[in-house]
Amino acid sequence: MSKTVYFRAFEEEDASLIYNWMNDDDLKSMSIGLNRRMCKEETLEWVKARMHHNPYQVWWAICSKETNEMIGYIYLVDIHYINRTADYGGILIGNPNYHNGIAWIESYLFIMEYVFERLNLNRLSDAAIVNHRQSITIGKVMGFQIEGIKKQAVFKNGCYYDVAMMALLKDTYVRYKNDGEYEFKSILRRFSKLSKE
Repeated sequence: MSKTVYFRAFEEEDASLIYNWMNDDDLKSMSIGLNRRMCKEETLEWVKARMHHNPYQVWWAICSKETNEMIGYIYLVDIHYINRTADYGGILIGNPNYHNGIAWIESYLFIMEYVFERLNLNRLSDAAIVNHRQSITIGKVMGFQIEGIKKQAVFKNGCYYDVAMMALLKDTYVRYKNDGEYEFKSILRRFSKLSKE
C-alpha cells in the first residue's frame, strides 16, 4: 500500500490551520492537553517557536501526498540521550477527510522509525485517556504495552478521566518489524481484532 502522507517541519503558513484546530473543542475532546483557545497572533508565535531546532523535542506537519495540504501534526518531546528515552507527545489529525485511521497509522510508523532507527533510542512512552479507545487500540496494535493507569489524572468536559501509561521498547519494535508486523495488512488485521474486544 502506497503512503498517503508525508512529514515536514512547520512553516509560518501553517498557523491559520492550526488556529482553527486549536479552537475546535470537539477535535480536542479526548486529548490529554488543555482545550485552551488561542488567538491568531498567539498561534503564529506558537508555530514559530516549534520551527526552530530543539534537541529535546521535534514537531512535524502531517501533509497529504495527494494535495500537499497540511492535515495535522505530530510531535515528540522529552528526548533524553543518556536514558535513550522519549515521549510521544501526541498527534492531531485536523482534516476530517483523513479520520479513517490510515494517516494515524502512517504517523505512528514514522515516529517509531525516527525514535528507534534515527535517534537510536531504547524506549518510547505514550499516554492516552482510557475512554479514547482508538488511541489505546492503535497503541496496542503497534506493540505498546500498558504499564499502568493514572486514576482521574485529566479533567476535561466536566469530569475526570483515567490515563493509560504505555511504552514501546526498541527490542519489541525490532521484533515486530523483522516479523512483518508493521506491514499494513498485519496492522489492519490486529486493529480489526482488537477493536472487537
